[in-house]
Amino acid sequence: MNIDRAKEIINQFSSKKILVVGDVVLDQYIRGTVERINPEAPVPILHAHHESEQSGGAGNTAKNAAALGATTMLVSAVGSDATAEKIKVAAQTEGYQGQFSTDPSRPTTRKIRYIAASQQMLRVDYEETHPLEALAEAEVIAAIQSAGDAIAGIIVSDYDKGVITANVARAICAMAKAKNIPLAVDAKPAHAAWFTGATFISPNLKEARAFLGLDPYGHDKTDWQSLATQLHKKMQTGVYLTLSADGMYVVTTDTIGQHVPQLHHVEVTDTSGAGDTATVVLLLSLLCGATSVEAAELANVAGAIVVSKLGAVGVTSTELITALSSLPTKE
Repeated sequence: MNIDRAKEIINQFSSKKILVVGDVVLDQYIRGTVERINPEAPVPILHAHHESEQSGGAGNTAKNAAALGATTMLVSAVGSDATAEKIKVAAQTEGYQGQFSTDPSRPTTRKIRYIAASQQMLRVDYEETHPLEALAEAEVIAAIQSAGDAIAGIIVSDYDKGVITANVARAICAMAKAKNIPLAVDAKPAHAAWFTGATFISPNLKEARAFLGLDPYGHDKTDWQSLATQLHKKMQTGVYLTLSADGMYVVTTDTIGQHVPQLHHVEVTDTSGAGDTATVVLLLSLLCGATSVEAAELANVAGAIVVSKLGAVGVTSTELITALSSLPTKE
């Protein structure tokens, strides 16, 4: 893509307001070095040097949208605990508005990662994944319905932790239809049918195969084109099939099967959150007048930036433009 065209699209991101609905997580990182083995058991001892925390899950989607300049609201649910307060602080720090219902039947989802250099040694999860209690679900639906007329698009960020229920899905789809705004869906296979007719979905290969009831590991040898085309037909939606280092395969009403290769090659440090970043950039780009292929090109570069970093982090418009400027462009 011509860099001037890319800037034209990216510079409009800050004019958009995005609603994200899904499962928020508190991501905690404990980093250090390993110098010896524990004499009490055959495991390494991590000498911790640094601790940090940030919002993950749907919170990562929200902070990516905010980092790119969009006004962003996240609707989710938390528990009645200290972790919930940390999520609220993270939302303020990361620049998005959090609307969190409280479900006392569950802890706020928290993931602790222990990292030596750039190698993850252990992850500890605190979570309950049953559907939200009725009152919390009703509060989530009310928050969606009152999100405001200025919302330009909606992203479903489903991590299967209980926030995305059938009732919540119906409320999301009804709002998108009533306001005639795009709906981008990153849903788990068990919930995909609830979002038939959405503007687009952006699964990876494993998720796409699961959506279609195929072997998730690809032993059936179904190719990219067949997967994306079948998903497009089944879900009645645009499909941006993410292919890691191979880029994306796009099937939409105006792009009937096109491979958009990854041109920005980096050393992969951590793939956490790359799918969230891609979904955000796809939606914002389409809202700002990009074609399906242009949106995929921008999302590819954003994904490459993210996987070169440690942890689920955001990408800024400046980073995206700088990375694009280093690529060969078409005049």
